[in-house]
Amino acid sequence: MTSATPMTADTVAQAPAPRLIGPRIVLIAVAVIEAAFGSSDARVLLGDMSGIPGGLGGGLIKAHLAAHPVLALAALVFAATGRVRHAIIALGVIIVMTWLSDMPAVVARGFDLRGTFSLVETTAKIIGFPLIAACAIAYAAHNEHPGRATLLVAVPTLFNIVLLVGFFISVMIHGF
Repeated sequence: MTSATPMTADTVAQAPAPRLIGPRIVLIAVAVIEAAFGSSDARVLLGDMSGIPGGLGGGLIKAHLAAHPVLALAALVFAATGRVRHAIIALGVIIVMTWLSDMPAVVARGFDLRGTFSLVETTAKIIGFPLIAACAIAYAAHNEHPGRATLLVAVPTLFNIVLLVGFFISVMIHGF
């Protein structure tokens, strides 16, 4: 016979949940930026939608325009309340929905690979970002590597910011 004592709540020391302050701050910043991008895109739904094609492709585009700000706000709330996994998944879904909304144009016109910039942008948005989102969602779903998953969902937003800043610098130098 063993003389093991039964485990009680007093004898089991629960490890405190990690606070994950760094990933939370990054996720909050990314969610705020995505909310700004999403709210500026959502105005299309309230205005003239004649530029959006019909059929499945148009449905994907409209679903993305409607869900983007909602998912960004959900990610912001999740990150602010400490639910890092949920925030990562919400931002990952934004990336996947953005990719899905780009697919009708890719199917209709093919890949735009005419220049170095187009090659990098197309490769990143069509091939890289969906893979990044899938990895981040898988990490978050399995509750593994929250820092790495945070970095992965932040990459597309940072890429879009760099493109936007580059565009503004180009306009300031060369004009329209």
